[in-house]
Amino acid sequence: MIDDKRPILVFGATGRQGGSVVKALLRAGRPVRAFVLDATGTASLKLRDEGVELVQGSFEDRDVIRSAMKGAYGVFSVLPGNLTAEDEVRHGVAIADIAAGADIGHFIYSSGASAGDVLTGVPRFDAKPRIEAHFRDLPITTTIIRPMIFMEMLVRPGFGLDQGRLVSLIRRDHAIHLTAVEDIGKFAAAVFADGARFGGKTMKIASDRVTGRELEVAFSEIAGRQITYERFPDKVLAANADLAHMAKSLEDGPLSEVVDLDAMREINPELLSLRSWLAGSGRQALEEALGDNGLTVASAGRHRAT
Repeated sequence: MIDDKRPILVFGATGRQGGSVVKALLRAGRPVRAFVLDATGTASLKLRDEGVELVQGSFEDRDVIRSAMKGAYGVFSVLPGNLTAEDEVRHGVAIADIAAGADIGHFIYSSGASAGDVLTGVPRFDAKPRIEAHFRDLPITTTIIRPMIFMEMLVRPGFGLDQGRLVSLIRRDHAIHLTAVEDIGKFAAAVFADGARFGGKTMKIASDRVTGRELEVAFSEIAGRQITYERFPDKVLAANADLAHMAKSLEDGPLSEVVDLDAMREINPELLSLRSWLAGSGRQALEEALGDNGLTVASAGRHRAT
Protein backbone atom coordinates (compact mmCIF):
# COMPACT_ATOMS: atom_id res chain seq x y z
CA MET A 1 0.00 0.00 0.00
CA ILE A 2 1.22 3.51 -0.78
CA ASP A 3 2.20 5.61 2.24
CA ASP A 4 3.09 8.87 0.50
CA LYS A 5 2.31 12.10 2.30
CA ARG A 6 2.57 14.28 -0.78
CA PRO A 7 -0.78 15.87 -1.73
CA ILE A 8 -3.10 14.56 -4.40
CA LEU A 9 -4.26 17.19 -6.89
CA VAL A 10 -7.98 16.95 -7.64
CA PHE A 11 -9.61 18.61 -10.64
CA GLY A 12 -13.35 19.26 -10.41
CA ALA A 13 -13.12 19.37 -6.60
CA THR A 14 -16.20 21.60 -6.25
CA GLY A 15 -18.25 19.30 -8.49
CA ARG A 16 -19.81 15.91 -7.89
CA GLN A 17 -17.05 13.49 -8.89
CA GLY A 18 -14.14 15.60 -7.74
CA GLY A 19 -15.95 16.47 -4.53
CA SER A 20 -16.51 12.77 -3.86
CA VAL A 21 -12.80 12.11 -4.37
CA VAL A 22 -11.80 14.94 -2.03
CA LYS A 23 -14.10 13.60 0.69
CA ALA A 24 -12.78 10.05 0.39
CA LEU A 25 -9.13 11.13 0.35
CA LEU A 26 -9.55 13.33 3.42
CA ARG A 27 -11.29 10.47 5.18
CA ALA A 28 -8.31 8.26 4.32
CA GLY A 29 -5.94 10.84 5.81
CA ARG A 30 -4.42 11.91 2.48
CA PRO A 31 -3.50 15.59 1.96
CA VAL A 32 -5.50 17.15 -0.87
CA ARG A 33 -4.82 20.03 -3.24
CA ALA A 34 -7.79 21.27 -5.31
CA PHE A 35 -7.66 23.04 -8.65
CA VAL A 36 -10.59 25.48 -8.60
CA LEU A 37 -11.86 28.20 -10.90
CA ASP A 38 -12.77 30.55 -8.04
CA ALA A 39 -10.98 30.21 -4.71
CA THR A 40 -13.42 32.67 -3.10
CA GLY A 41 -16.57 30.74 -4.02
CA THR A 42 -18.68 29.09 -1.32
CA ALA A 43 -17.77 25.53 -2.35
CA SER A 44 -14.06 26.39 -2.51
CA LEU A 45 -14.09 28.06 0.89
CA LYS A 46 -15.77 24.99 2.35
CA LEU A 47 -12.94 22.86 0.97
CA ARG A 48 -10.39 25.23 2.46
CA ASP A 49 -12.09 24.99 5.86
CA GLU A 50 -11.80 21.21 5.62
CA GLY A 51 -8.04 21.50 5.19
CA VAL A 52 -7.79 21.36 1.40
CA GLU A 53 -5.08 23.45 -0.28
CA LEU A 54 -6.59 25.57 -3.05
CA VAL A 55 -5.01 26.50 -6.38
CA GLN A 56 -7.03 28.92 -8.49
CA GLY A 57 -6.85 28.78 -12.26
CA SER A 58 -8.59 27.78 -15.47
CA PHE A 59 -7.95 24.94 -17.87
CA GLU A 60 -6.26 27.45 -20.18
CA ASP A 61 -3.69 28.31 -17.49
CA ARG A 62 -1.10 25.67 -18.33
CA ASP A 63 1.56 27.28 -16.13
CA VAL A 64 -0.81 27.30 -13.15
CA ILE A 65 -1.66 23.64 -13.76
CA ARG A 66 2.05 22.86 -13.93
CA SER A 67 2.61 24.70 -10.66
CA ALA A 68 -0.34 22.91 -9.03
CA MET A 69 1.23 19.55 -9.86
CA LYS A 70 4.59 20.46 -8.37
CA GLY A 71 5.25 18.30 -5.34
CA ALA A 72 2.05 16.27 -5.78
CA TYR A 73 1.98 12.48 -5.54
CA GLY A 74 -1.15 11.93 -7.58
CA VAL A 75 -3.68 13.60 -9.86
CA PHE A 76 -7.38 12.93 -10.26
CA SER A 77 -8.65 14.39 -13.52
CA VAL A 78 -12.29 14.81 -14.45
CA LEU A 79 -13.47 17.39 -16.96
CA PRO A 80 -16.75 19.34 -16.80
CA GLY A 81 -19.60 18.16 -18.97
CA ASN A 82 -20.21 21.56 -20.53
CA LEU A 83 -17.05 21.55 -22.65
CA THR A 84 -17.16 21.11 -26.39
CA ALA A 85 -15.69 17.85 -27.64
CA GLU A 86 -12.71 19.75 -29.06
CA ASP A 87 -12.01 21.53 -25.77
CA GLU A 88 -12.48 18.35 -23.74
CA VAL A 89 -9.81 16.58 -25.77
CA ARG A 90 -7.52 19.61 -25.79
CA HIS A 91 -7.65 20.12 -22.03
CA GLY A 92 -7.57 16.42 -21.20
CA VAL A 93 -4.48 15.88 -23.34
CA ALA A 94 -2.76 18.99 -21.95
CA ILE A 95 -3.33 17.91 -18.34
CA ALA A 96 -1.95 14.46 -19.17
CA ASP A 97 1.14 15.90 -20.86
CA ILE A 98 1.85 18.23 -17.95
CA ALA A 99 1.52 15.33 -15.50
CA ALA A 100 3.90 13.22 -17.59
CA GLY A 101 6.48 15.98 -17.30
CA ALA A 102 6.06 16.28 -13.54
CA ASP A 103 7.07 13.86 -10.81
CA ILE A 104 3.59 12.37 -10.50
CA GLY A 105 3.38 8.93 -8.95
CA HIS A 106 -0.14 8.00 -10.09
CA PHE A 107 -2.69 9.61 -12.40
CA ILE A 108 -6.39 8.71 -12.38
CA TYR A 109 -8.49 9.80 -15.33
CA SER A 110 -12.26 9.55 -14.97
CA SER A 111 -13.61 8.68 -18.39
CA GLY A 112 -17.07 7.30 -19.18
CA ALA A 113 -18.47 3.79 -19.35
CA SER A 114 -19.90 4.47 -22.80
CA ALA A 115 -16.35 5.03 -24.04
CA GLY A 116 -15.49 2.00 -26.08
CA ASP A 117 -12.32 0.96 -27.88
CA VAL A 118 -13.87 1.68 -31.28
CA LEU A 119 -14.48 5.31 -32.23
CA THR A 120 -17.98 6.21 -33.40
CA GLY A 121 -17.04 9.15 -35.61
CA VAL A 122 -19.21 11.45 -33.46
CA PRO A 123 -16.91 13.98 -31.70
CA ARG A 124 -18.85 14.24 -28.43
CA PHE A 125 -18.86 10.45 -28.02
CA ASP A 126 -15.22 10.03 -29.05
CA ALA A 127 -13.64 12.73 -26.85
CA LYS A 128 -12.99 10.48 -23.84
CA PRO A 129 -11.63 7.51 -25.86
CA ARG A 130 -9.24 9.90 -27.59
CA ILE A 131 -7.96 11.15 -24.24
CA GLU A 132 -7.64 7.57 -23.00
CA ALA A 133 -5.58 6.65 -26.06
CA HIS A 134 -3.23 9.58 -25.41
CA PHE A 135 -2.58 8.40 -21.85
CA ARG A 136 -1.46 4.99 -23.05
CA ASP A 137 1.45 6.56 -24.94
CA LEU A 138 2.77 8.51 -21.94
CA PRO A 139 5.48 7.45 -19.46
CA ILE A 140 3.27 7.79 -16.37
CA THR A 141 1.42 5.35 -14.13
CA THR A 142 -2.23 5.80 -15.01
CA THR A 143 -5.52 4.23 -14.03
CA ILE A 144 -8.57 4.94 -16.17
CA ILE A 145 -11.92 4.52 -14.47
CA ARG A 146 -15.15 4.35 -16.42
CA PRO A 147 -18.09 4.95 -14.08
CA MET A 148 -21.37 3.44 -15.22
CA ILE A 149 -24.51 5.60 -15.38
CA PHE A 150 -24.95 7.76 -12.29
CA MET A 151 -27.81 7.03 -9.93
CA GLU A 152 -28.23 10.78 -9.74
CA MET A 153 -29.46 10.80 -13.34
CA LEU A 154 -32.59 8.92 -12.31
CA VAL A 155 -33.78 11.60 -9.90
CA ARG A 156 -33.34 14.62 -12.11
CA PRO A 157 -36.44 16.73 -12.81
CA GLY A 158 -38.18 15.86 -16.04
CA PHE A 159 -37.96 12.06 -15.75
CA GLY A 160 -41.61 11.80 -14.70
CA LEU A 161 -41.31 11.13 -10.97
CA ASP A 162 -43.60 14.04 -10.12
CA GLN A 163 -46.26 12.23 -12.21
CA GLY A 164 -45.72 8.83 -10.63
CA ARG A 165 -43.50 7.56 -13.44
CA LEU A 166 -39.80 6.86 -13.94
CA VAL A 167 -38.75 7.16 -17.57
CA SER A 168 -35.31 5.90 -18.51
CA LEU A 169 -33.27 4.12 -21.16
CA ILE A 170 -33.70 0.37 -20.68
CA ARG A 171 -36.58 -1.98 -21.39
CA ARG A 172 -38.42 -3.33 -18.36
CA ASP A 173 -36.70 -6.73 -18.46
CA HIS A 174 -33.25 -5.43 -19.30
CA ALA A 175 -30.61 -4.50 -16.70
CA ILE A 176 -28.61 -1.35 -16.14
CA HIS A 177 -25.48 -0.84 -14.08
CA LEU A 178 -25.63 2.24 -11.85
CA THR A 179 -22.95 4.12 -9.94
CA ALA A 180 -23.45 6.30 -6.87
CA VAL A 181 -21.16 9.32 -7.34
CA GLU A 182 -19.94 9.06 -3.74
CA ASP A 183 -18.67 5.55 -4.53
CA ILE A 184 -16.37 7.04 -7.20
CA GLY A 185 -14.38 8.81 -4.49
CA LYS A 186 -14.02 5.59 -2.51
CA PHE A 187 -12.75 3.76 -5.59
CA ALA A 188 -10.29 6.56 -6.36
CA ALA A 189 -8.94 6.52 -2.80
CA ALA A 190 -8.44 2.74 -3.04
CA VAL A 191 -6.62 3.11 -6.38
CA PHE A 192 -4.28 5.78 -5.04
CA ALA A 193 -3.56 3.59 -2.01
CA ASP A 194 -2.45 0.63 -4.15
CA GLY A 195 -0.71 1.81 -7.27
CA ALA A 196 1.00 -1.54 -7.86
CA ARG A 197 -2.37 -3.25 -8.13
CA PHE A 198 -4.27 -0.70 -10.19
CA GLY A 199 -1.57 1.07 -12.20
CA GLY A 200 -2.00 0.65 -15.94
CA LYS A 201 -5.56 -0.64 -15.66
CA THR A 202 -8.75 0.55 -17.30
CA MET A 203 -11.82 -0.50 -15.36
CA LYS A 204 -15.53 0.05 -15.37
CA ILE A 205 -16.93 0.76 -11.92
CA ALA A 206 -20.50 0.33 -10.71
CA SER A 207 -22.45 0.23 -7.46
CA ASP A 208 -25.48 -1.85 -8.42
CA ARG A 209 -27.23 -3.62 -11.30
CA VAL A 210 -31.03 -3.53 -11.66
CA THR A 211 -33.68 -4.21 -14.27
CA GLY A 212 -36.44 -1.81 -15.25
CA ARG A 213 -38.87 -3.82 -13.14
CA GLU A 214 -36.51 -3.63 -10.16
CA LEU A 215 -36.23 0.13 -10.63
CA GLU A 216 -40.02 0.30 -10.40
CA VAL A 217 -40.07 -1.72 -7.19
CA ALA A 218 -37.21 0.17 -5.53
CA PHE A 219 -38.58 3.63 -6.32
CA SER A 220 -42.09 2.61 -5.26
CA GLU A 221 -40.86 1.22 -1.95
CA ILE A 222 -38.70 4.22 -1.07
CA ALA A 223 -41.30 6.78 -2.25
CA GLY A 224 -44.05 4.93 -0.39
CA ARG A 225 -46.37 5.01 -3.40
CA GLN A 226 -46.56 3.48 -6.85
CA ILE A 227 -43.91 4.60 -9.31
CA THR A 228 -44.35 3.02 -12.75
CA TYR A 229 -41.26 2.38 -14.85
CA GLU A 230 -41.23 2.88 -18.61
CA ARG A 231 -38.64 3.27 -21.33
CA PHE A 232 -38.33 6.43 -23.39
CA PRO A 233 -40.60 6.12 -26.45
CA ASP A 234 -38.83 5.33 -29.71
CA LYS A 235 -39.82 8.72 -31.14
CA VAL A 236 -38.10 10.51 -28.24
CA LEU A 237 -34.94 8.48 -28.74
CA ALA A 238 -35.03 9.13 -32.47
CA ALA A 239 -35.14 12.87 -31.83
CA ASN A 240 -32.26 12.89 -29.32
CA ALA A 241 -28.91 11.54 -30.55
CA ASP A 242 -27.35 11.40 -27.07
CA LEU A 243 -30.22 9.42 -25.55
CA ALA A 244 -30.37 7.13 -28.57
CA HIS A 245 -26.63 6.44 -28.37
CA MET A 246 -26.87 5.57 -24.67
CA ALA A 247 -29.94 3.38 -25.18
CA LYS A 248 -28.20 1.41 -27.92
CA SER A 249 -25.04 1.13 -25.85
CA LEU A 250 -27.11 -0.31 -23.00
CA GLU A 251 -28.46 -3.02 -25.30
CA ASP A 252 -25.38 -4.12 -27.23
CA GLY A 253 -22.56 -1.66 -26.58
CA PRO A 254 -20.07 -0.76 -23.81
CA LEU A 255 -22.83 0.07 -21.30
CA SER A 256 -24.24 -3.46 -21.63
CA GLU A 257 -21.04 -5.11 -20.35
CA VAL A 258 -21.46 -6.83 -17.00
CA VAL A 259 -19.45 -5.45 -14.07
CA ASP A 260 -18.46 -7.88 -11.33
CA LEU A 261 -20.10 -6.31 -8.28
CA ASP A 262 -18.35 -8.72 -5.92
CA ALA A 263 -15.03 -7.40 -7.24
CA MET A 264 -16.32 -3.85 -6.82
CA ARG A 265 -17.29 -4.61 -3.22
CA GLU A 266 -13.85 -6.07 -2.54
CA ILE A 267 -12.30 -2.75 -3.58
CA ASN A 268 -15.00 -0.65 -1.91
CA PRO A 269 -16.65 -2.52 0.99
CA GLU A 270 -19.10 0.39 1.44
CA LEU A 271 -20.60 -0.07 -2.03
CA LEU A 272 -24.07 1.49 -2.20
CA SER A 273 -27.09 -0.34 -3.55
CA LEU A 274 -29.74 1.70 -5.34
CA ARG A 275 -32.14 1.26 -2.43
CA SER A 276 -29.61 2.36 0.17
CA TRP A 277 -28.67 5.37 -1.95
CA LEU A 278 -32.30 6.41 -2.50
CA ALA A 279 -33.03 6.14 1.21
CA GLY A 280 -29.80 7.89 2.21
CA SER A 281 -27.74 10.44 0.33
CA GLY A 282 -30.09 10.42 -2.68
CA ARG A 283 -33.15 11.10 -0.57
CA GLN A 284 -33.21 14.88 -0.97
CA ALA A 285 -32.90 14.67 -4.75
CA LEU A 286 -35.68 12.07 -4.82
CA GLU A 287 -37.96 14.30 -2.76
CA GLU A 288 -37.30 17.23 -5.08
CA ALA A 289 -38.00 15.08 -8.15
CA LEU A 290 -41.25 13.84 -6.64
CA GLY A 291 -42.35 17.46 -6.29
CA ASP A 292 -45.37 18.30 -4.12
CA ASN A 293 -46.09 14.61 -3.63
CA GLY A 294 -42.88 14.01 -1.69
CA LEU A 295 -42.25 10.86 0.35
CA THR A 296 -44.92 9.30 2.53
CA VAL A 297 -44.57 9.33 6.30
CA ALA A 298 -44.44 5.54 6.33
CA SER A 299 -41.61 5.51 3.81
CA ALA A 300 -39.63 8.11 5.73
CA GLY A 301 -39.71 5.96 8.85
CA ARG A 302 -39.23 2.59 7.20
CA HIS A 303 -36.11 3.02 5.04
CA ARG A 304 -32.57 3.69 6.17
CA ALA A 305 -29.34 3.90 4.19
CA THR A 306 -27.14 0.87 4.66
